[in-house]
Amino acid sequence: MSTMVGSISNEDQIEAMALPEEMDPKPSGSRAYDNLENFVDGSYRQIDTDANKDRRAWIKSELEMMGYDVEEQSFTTIECSDCMNIVATLPGKRDDSWIVVGAHHDAICYSPPPLIGVTYPTCRSQGAYDDGTGVANLLELANVMMEWGHVPEHTWKFGFWDYEEWQGSSASEGGGMGSLHFVNSVPEGTDVATYINLDMFGLNWPLSPPNLPTCSEDHFTLYLYASPVDDWSYYTDRELEVTDHMREDAERLQSQLKEILHQQLDYPTEWVKVIDDTKGNSDHYNFIQGGYASVWIRGMHEYIHEEGDTCEQTIKHSQADNLPTLRTYAGGVDELKQGFQTALDALALFAWWDMNVSHGLGPTTYSEGTEAGHWEFGWLWYFALLLIAVPALLISRPGTPLELRDDGFADAELLD
Repeated sequence: MSTMVGSISNEDQIEAMALPEEMDPKPSGSRAYDNLENFVDGSYRQIDTDANKDRRAWIKSELEMMGYDVEEQSFTTIECSDCMNIVATLPGKRDDSWIVVGAHHDAICYSPPPLIGVTYPTCRSQGAYDDGTGVANLLELANVMMEWGHVPEHTWKFGFWDYEEWQGSSASEGGGMGSLHFVNSVPEGTDVATYINLDMFGLNWPLSPPNLPTCSEDHFTLYLYASPVDDWSYYTDRELEVTDHMREDAERLQSQLKEILHQQLDYPTEWVKVIDDTKGNSDHYNFIQGGYASVWIRGMHEYIHEEGDTCEQTIKHSQADNLPTLRTYAGGVDELKQGFQTALDALALFAWWDMNVSHGLGPTTYSEGTEAGHWEFGWLWYFALLLIAVPALLISRPGTPLELRDDGFADAELLD
């Protein structure tokens, strides 16, 4: 009998999904895993440490070798005197409308529930799952998009955020500071068309769950927490004024995600779910608070449980968050690569649609309107006809950006 904690069941072996034949190269879960091995070097990437600075320098070097211009976005807070986001840019036809994909490069270690957040000197986490997995897959996405050699419709930003992690119960501020700094730095007149947050995945469909008494699911679930369509209560409780424009953007984004996941890639709705975000808990929170349509892609999670999911038991924020434990939870290296591939294929198709708009390979009819200071895209008519949509969004919001809370995330005790 197998002693693996998780695995891919025989009947659910998956082949490369239906990505366009002309997409070359296609994203690779194997290359993403290689990135993970190279990024997670055994050090503890807490903010304001030499290890953190070394790993963000490594990210910058990798992006520059791909051919990107890279910005070092420095910032300080009460808790951090030398924090830095690393941001690479792929210029698009429209420099005032961005698609941003982000992952955080810092890590934290503290005590688990019920005494969550107590730090101690010997607690050191490699942050392989949280969020080495996001960094590794974001590098793979950036690499394939550069190799495609096309100019996208939107300008793409690949953001590697510092100081996402809450620094524990003794900290004077919450987490999410790197993404908050980025959101507050978006130039006036520039719109973030979509934000995609990569934070802890790989332990998701098609992998089978751990052989634990409390876990009765057939598979790990891949969750996509998106700007809400129905339930905005988490954000309105935190003083966000939800506009009709934001509601329309949320509907657009959730429709796109479901089209990609369930119609184009034929992922099962039972195990790959697009749902309203009602918990915040990661960097997408700051983008939603800024008025931008956003989604958090994540696999198994320890502290934020979904009703009916008995398998949300992870290693994050602990000394066990390392590569050997992550491979064990996945059932092996090949299984972990398959978990990466699930999300990578969806990300690549989203990006490919935006590339194809510029080159006549996808829907190209746009109508521009100036009513209320917004642009309106003709791709919505394609959706009405059940044709492929492109990842576009209304731009040029009237007025000034929303003021975001100084402490970043609203609920520090729930930070990912």
